Amino acid sequence: MRYVILNGAAVTDRKTLYDALEAHLELPDYFGRNLDALHDVLGDLLAAQPLTLEIEGTETLLRTLGRYGEAFLHMLDDTAKENKSLRLTFR
Repeated sequence: MRYVILNGAAVTDRKTLYDALEAHLELPDYFGRNLDALHDVLGDLLAAQPLTLEIEGTETLLRTLGRYGEAFLHMLDDTAKENKSLRLTFR
């Protein structure tokens, strides 16, 4: 199982969110940098290896990204419900 920590306090906008995700999750070059594409790519990654994703600074991430941050966390939660190979921790 792979374990990744994402520092939500370091996210300043959508670009830095996707930069961090690409760096930590080694997303493919064709990744579209949107929530639908992230959901799809996570499904592919989870088929190869289970993942525990810990997001630190969740409150800061939500303040910074607002509704997009809420949508991001909601998408992760939906993905985890669909795929038991994804475990989430929010701090």
